[in-house]
Amino acid sequence: MRYVEADDEFARYGLSSQIERARILRSYTEPALLVLDDLFLARRISEAAAELLQTVVHQRYKLRRSLVITSNRVVQDWGKYLGDATMGTTILDRLMHRAVMLEFEGKSYRLKEAAARLALTPATA
Repeated sequence: MRYVEADDEFARYGLSSQIERARILRSYTEPALLVLDDLFLARRISEAAAELLQTVVHQRYKLRRSLVITSNRVVQDWGKYLGDATMGTTILDRLMHRAVMLEFEGKSYRLKEAAARLALTPATA
């Protein structure tokens, strides 16, 4: 199992050498389960990161290895965040073919916790 904060790791990939990129790609394709957390947090990822995402999804699809992706972005906009609608379609095609999609609505648990803490804090006058 491998957990990755997607945007941070993908940004590092874009700055890596070719040798380092090959090692990173292996580290994303080999685990039985890969978790990409907060994909598209920054709205847009670099061209190198988009190509990495496409390669990772494609390789894991071929190998039938599990992939969990979390994102606050709707899948309909992924092509915009990738900078390439066709790439977005090919990624989503592979992800959705054998996927279970969970969509959550409502306020963030972080916002709920912060609101609860504020409600408990005595007001200072």
